[in-house]
Amino acid sequence: MQQIAPIEVGLPVIDLQRMLSFYCEVLGCEEVRRADIPADLSRAIKTSASGYINVWLRTPNGEVIKLVSPPQAPHRAERLEQSSERTGFAYLTFYCSNLEAVLATAESQGAVVRSDRALLSGDIGLKMVFFEDPEGNVIELVEPVADPRS
Repeated sequence: MQQIAPIEVGLPVIDLQRMLSFYCEVLGCEEVRRADIPADLSRAIKTSASGYINVWLRTPNGEVIKLVSPPQAPHRAERLEQSSERTGFAYLTFYCSNLEAVLATAESQGAVVRSDRALLSGDIGLKMVFFEDPEGNVIELVEPVADPRS
């Protein structure tokens, strides 16, 4: 296969406006397209029984996250202690240059930290943190830093 466009990830959401604001204001995404997907098409492709609104967000590096908003709010996924306890996509990773600032903004918008905050120290050559967005989807932030041992 020759890939001809960036990978896109679909993310069903309960509150489209809140999630749109979170991904744009916290993670620097930009809305690039919006469409109403009709019920006959959404049933045919097995994405929703009643159609949905699809909002394409471009990340700062060009990847695409599609916020999928059906008329009936989807069920929130069960929160697991460890992300490897089930199959499926476990988290999205964003690399950034100021992890503390991004995390502070995320928390002010309803994010909940999942990982040990000690990982913010940079002792392993990078800073990292895992948090849940306002609807419980897990996001990893990584900030490369100079190796303290060199």
